[in-house]
Amino acid sequence: MFQAFDFTASFDEDAMAGSAAGSRHARISSSDLRDLTEIGVLALARERGEAAKPIFELLDSEQGDNAAGAIGLAMIEVAQGNDRAAFARLRCAIAEKQRCISEAKGVLCVLLMGFGRAAEAKSLRKDLLRGPDCGARRLVASYS
Repeated sequence: MFQAFDFTASFDEDAMAGSAAGSRHARISSSDLRDLTEIGVLALARERGEAAKPIFELLDSEQGDNAAGAIGLAMIEVAQGNDRAAFARLRCAIAEKQRCISEAKGVLCVLLMGFGRAAEAKSLRKDLLRGPDCGARRLVASYS
């Protein structure tokens, strides 16, 4: 599922400088977070999400406006059988974050369809299919 996305393209050096200033992880650079995100995504792809949980928690705290951390955490929750918690986390990210919103919508849409909740996924799917060509749109289109 994550092949459709490039979460690392949404890192903002200026946002990192601002978040690192008041953070206890001030020594973590944007490039290090980008690398950690790639490791986390690979762990999810290999069904080792629990090992990547600290990465996505760090990403969520360091990139508070980026939904990528929430997406990774939601995927871990699904793997643990906590689909409702994952849906809630993704909905919250969609409402509150500024970056990776399409990706969060795409993942939520696919998960809802996968859990037999197509009616709930319908509006997300329509929204993504009407939007610009991106990984989320291609992902949702592939699950039609």
